[in-house]
Amino acid sequence: MSREIKERLKTVCIYILIITGLIQIGILWNYENQGAPISFFTGLFSKDSQISDETVSEKLFIPYRLILSDGEITYWIITKNSEYYRSFWNEAAKGLEKIVSGEARLTETNEKWEEIIDKQGILVDFGYTMESDLLRWFLGTGRTLQELPGFRKLMIKRDIVRSDTGVFYICGSDGKIYRSDPLRYEKAANISEISRKLTEDQSENYRRYFTLSGSKINKPDDEPDVLYVASSPRYWPYFRYTVNPPLRADNEEILAEALLGSETGRYNKYVYNEDVVQYTYGSNIYRYYSDGYMTYRYLGSSEAAAGTKAGEALVTAYKFIARVRELLSSDTEIILSSVKKRSGGAYEFGFEYRINTMPVKVAYEMKDGGGKKLGYAIKITADSKRVLECDWLLLDFKQNGKGKYNDRLLEVIGSRNMKFDNITVKGIDTGYYISNGVNGLLEPSLIIQTGDSTVNLDLIPQGGD
Repeated sequence: MSREIKERLKTVCIYILIITGLIQIGILWNYENQGAPISFFTGLFSKDSQISDETVSEKLFIPYRLILSDGEITYWIITKNSEYYRSFWNEAAKGLEKIVSGEARLTETNEKWEEIIDKQGILVDFGYTMESDLLRWFLGTGRTLQELPGFRKLMIKRDIVRSDTGVFYICGSDGKIYRSDPLRYEKAANISEISRKLTEDQSENYRRYFTLSGSKINKPDDEPDVLYVASSPRYWPYFRYTVNPPLRADNEEILAEALLGSETGRYNKYVYNEDVVQYTYGSNIYRYYSDGYMTYRYLGSSEAAAGTKAGEALVTAYKFIARVRELLSSDTEIILSSVKKRSGGAYEFGFEYRINTMPVKVAYEMKDGGGKKLGYAIKITADSKRVLECDWLLLDFKQNGKGKYNDRLLEVIGSRNMKFDNITVKGIDTGYYISNGVNGLLEPSLIIQTGDSTVNLDLIPQGGD
């Protein structure tokens, strides 16, 4: 045998030893973490491993609301179904990228927020405080070259002369207002032309809104940019939905696979009172209740690094959600609604449902007996390594007709014998509201955030005044 062949054989043997050594290390590590050899191999090829950072960013880096202001008194909510959504959102994302990278300066200004939002432009509301490290992760820009405050809302005020140029105003969580250098976006849509089209639109796709401050009816503690309806027509079309626990969860095999993934065979199953299914293994406990409520708890010690980034924890949480959501109908959208940093390098995320672009608000009394309410469809705590706990109200929504409803703020409040002056308004959504006893028909509501509490008012059906 020639020397060259011997050397090649040696090289092949070395590669084989390295690969088998790595596999053995993976198996041992998995055993120590309550695993079994098979889960190490299946984990390499699971759906979770196919979810990239880019996938998570694409799915979750979206505004809670995208709003067009005509610069006079009228506002329109631009939903994902709108032909204008992509252009407006791309402009906002590109501008944020320039600000984060340091290409455009951000300076504090004395201008007032209620005056800024009255101008012609695009108002972006993320629905939660966007901290700079998470924004950098979403944009993929790495380290920022200038300090960026946490914020929930920004306004792109268009230049009067140059329609492709705008100034970004950021309403910081520190109570200050910041403005950018003028930013040019070559693909900027013509806001004046779009505003004209929406004003003339007769398709009942774009409801006209006003702001509390623009109408001069905001009270001292109200948020000035809260949108409300006061315009004609008096009635507007909304879908009704039936809501039930997911039908797929009635199949034990499908339920186990969605909750446990490739580790299904490792768990012990218990059934309590015929309406609670529990899966346990080691430090992991899953419970699924017959009304769709699901909990997960990791009872082991967490060794999360204090330096865990929000984006890393968000990817961990999203992989868990992507697996379990296989139980739900595909047309239910799940959006990020809350981000809170916890001790020990963990993050708590809240997620909400959207159906046909409309929000679904949840106030569900959890099953732990403590009287606490689940304020989101999903509340999940995770670090860069694993999910630590999750509460999720799993529901399927099915359209059940369409009707016209009176959604005008003062008339809806008046129908409940309430006084507007007695309500502190921090936010208003037209959507759907779910509490305990969710089975049945879901009709649209006016959902008013008053600070620490929520007031839910059913819209008035036509003929029901």
